[in-house]
Amino acid sequence: FFFRNLLSDLPPTMNGFAYDELNLTISYIYLTSGVKNTGKPAAVPSSGDKKAAAPAAAPAAKKAAPAADDFDDMFGGDDDEELNEEGETAAEAAATKARHERMETARKLKEEKDAKDGKKKAEKAPEKSLLVLDVKPWEADTDLEAVWHMIKEYKQEGLAWGESYKLEPVAYGIKKLVMTCTIVDALVLVDDITENIEALEEHVQSCTVASMNKI
Repeated sequence: FFFRNLLSDLPPTMNGFAYDELNLTISYIYLTSGVKNTGKPAAVPSSGDKKAAAPAAAPAAKKAAPAADDFDDMFGGDDDEELNEEGETAAEAAATKARHERMETARKLKEEKDAKDGKKKAEKAPEKSLLVLDVKPWEADTDLEAVWHMIKEYKQEGLAWGESYKLEPVAYGIKKLVMTCTIVDALVLVDDITENIEALEEHVQSCTVASMNKI
């Protein structure tokens, strides 16, 4: 080999110590220089080979670039959308507006329906009842026609007295006054009528409801 030949050419007068030192130095250079057994230096890539290798690495870098873009797109990019005073984006604000419009429409429809239902209730005729009253006097000679007129003097909202009456015998020559009235159930109580008639205690012994029918 090259380095061994170099050692063989050394003068024989060189002492052993110097020879060993030189041998170690040459061995180190041999191991670290990349010299092959042929005695020629190892091939070093030319500048042309370096230029050819550089473009090959470029596509790999370009190919890796979209991964970063895809990552940004996954989270909406780097650009932040402008928010309104409520902290909403344009899309969220539009959705909120549409929801409010639907709620307002539903409210108006409900108000219209309630108004119609209320009108129907108002137009519905109130429930009424027809009462037949038996009024008994204390004495047989009591003027029942006069009593009838006195009873009709009592006025109350929802109360309408009948326009006629009749007399029917009870016993011992005593007759009872049979009269009618119409009441609005929601406004007039039957007890109010009987109590006011019996309040004429000088002429009336009792007042009872003979019958009561819805009309």
